[in-house]
Amino acid sequence: MSQKTFMLLVVFIATKTFAFSKSKDSVQTDNTLNEVIVTANKIEQKQNSTGKVLTIINAQQLASQTGRTIAQVLNEQAGLQLPGSLSNLGTVPSIYMRGASSGRTLILIDGAPVGDPSMISNEFDLNLIPIDQIERIEILKGSQSTLYGSDAIGGVINIITKKKTTSWLTGGAGFGSYQNKRANLQLNGSVKKVNYLIGLEKQTAAGFSSAYDPNKTNTYDNDAYENKSWFAKFQYDINSNWNLQWTSRKTSYNASIDYGAFKDDKDASFKNATSIHGMILKYKKDKASFQFQYQYTTQDRSYLNDSLDKTYLIYENNLYNGSTHYADIFYSYQLSKNVQYIVGSDFRYGSYNQTYESISGWGPYNEIFKDTFQYQNAIYGSVIINNNNKKFLLELGSRYNNHSRYGNNQTFTLSPSYAISSKLRAIASISSGFKAPSLYQISYNSQLKAETSINTEMGLEYNSTPLYTRAVWFNRKINNGIDYNYLDFNFFNFIQQNVNGLEIELTHRINQQNQFSINYTLLNGKETNQNRLTNTDTITYNYLLKRPKHVVNFQYQLKLNKKWDASVAARYISKRYDVGGYGKEDVVLDYYTLLNAHISYQYSKRIQIYGDAQNILNDQFQEINGYNTMGQNFQIGFILR
Repeated sequence: MSQKTFMLLVVFIATKTFAFSKSKDSVQTDNTLNEVIVTANKIEQKQNSTGKVLTIINAQQLASQTGRTIAQVLNEQAGLQLPGSLSNLGTVPSIYMRGASSGRTLILIDGAPVGDPSMISNEFDLNLIPIDQIERIEILKGSQSTLYGSDAIGGVINIITKKKTTSWLTGGAGFGSYQNKRANLQLNGSVKKVNYLIGLEKQTAAGFSSAYDPNKTNTYDNDAYENKSWFAKFQYDINSNWNLQWTSRKTSYNASIDYGAFKDDKDASFKNATSIHGMILKYKKDKASFQFQYQYTTQDRSYLNDSLDKTYLIYENNLYNGSTHYADIFYSYQLSKNVQYIVGSDFRYGSYNQTYESISGWGPYNEIFKDTFQYQNAIYGSVIINNNNKKFLLELGSRYNNHSRYGNNQTFTLSPSYAISSKLRAIASISSGFKAPSLYQISYNSQLKAETSINTEMGLEYNSTPLYTRAVWFNRKINNGIDYNYLDFNFFNFIQQNVNGLEIELTHRINQQNQFSINYTLLNGKETNQNRLTNTDTITYNYLLKRPKHVVNFQYQLKLNKKWDASVAARYISKRYDVGGYGKEDVVLDYYTLLNAHISYQYSKRIQIYGDAQNILNDQFQEINGYNTMGQNFQIGFILR
């Protein structure tokens, strides 16, 4: 499908849908602005009580995409781009929010930050959170370091896991293309004041070759994948004001991998495992609320090439072990009907070690990276002010952060909004953010400072019974960006980035049976960096790697009757640049169009059957230069309640 044909199709469907909707007088819609959120200011509030740009993916929306990964679901949201989400299972997807580079979007699980201190940019691997364990996802855009600290330059994604299920036993199973098989089971119940949820999941796939075969030799082997996960969550209601929650989870997966872009390997493998243990103590009474949260995370990664296939290396074994501690405490109080404040303090600690050994044509090589650590602690505060008629809202906040290696830094947030009418609201924000150097980076250059950013946004939000739409313009400037210098082979503070963009979102409930949504993201970026062709001088690039200028997502949902539900979705990605290789010019990756569909049938009160199809048109494209993406992909399965 050509670019022009796709755009005309979207416009035609939207126009026809609006024409049809005008004849309906009794339409209803789900008012997502009245949903309770927690990510905007760490406290429970309705979405329409904040001027920040926040998107909710609720349980119903997640259920309508059963069979897909969390990365694939996020990839369809306005302002988000996740290269690797459509690649072979086991690929670690990068997360770019509003053009911010990988590692500049903070991932939270139940409000606590997660990341791998041994990764170059402290990224979190989304393969480690199965989608069947998730209750909802809250996406908060713009620099959010005032409340959430380091890494929240592009925004925050809060993955809220399930607390309970609709019945004492739930689960499901499915299978499909590339011999993809998955099954999950959850057990839910209560004993006196203790509620519990225990679950496990397993997924396997034969996969396809991760590396792209440029010569079409048909000799590249398939790269298989196996993922195992379990979790347990307990909540104890101490009394009407206090409750305590404890969560433990562990996920591990094995993936066959290739040597790199365009390079097959028959025996290389990658293992990744994480364990997360945490507790949340909450108090709420009248106008006051209090929360203490602690989380301990471990990360174990390994790469092994054990020499049966000697194309590149005779032997290679690379082991990483990391751990993090996180603690956060805050207090919130409704001072009056117009003023509410939040004060708090958090602490982060990270450590890791690495062992590397290899044998090649140059002989054996061994390196042991000794244990290293860093920590940071901060105090933060925020005030939410509104006038008597609730039309004007102002959020003010600041943070003081102290880091064990580079010293201290501060951030601020100023976010006003105004209700022009009962349906139309103007929103705006200016805020600063930062990203502390990762342990991997600062271990090579102890003089690194934090990246800093300034984010500005303005927009309009319209909400009526059948229609919700939002348009937001944003700008972000980054200074002291951290990157790798190929001249002296070290990390350095140098990158400057300036990004402008526009996000337009529209959801329209035509009637009780029909609904469509569409979002469009425009991204203009400019980055000053080391010249990737010569690796010596500097150059300003008028584009961002792997991030397209235009993205369109469209979805139409249809309820056929009481038993049948269906949806069809389309996604268009414009041309974009990627790295051509060491000492080579950047390459242009062609645009692509995806057509997906999902259907479900309520077979009985306890059993639901579903079918899912992705890339129905079998479009051939690359998300990442030198790597394959999935072709036509079909899955069928069932959900048991």
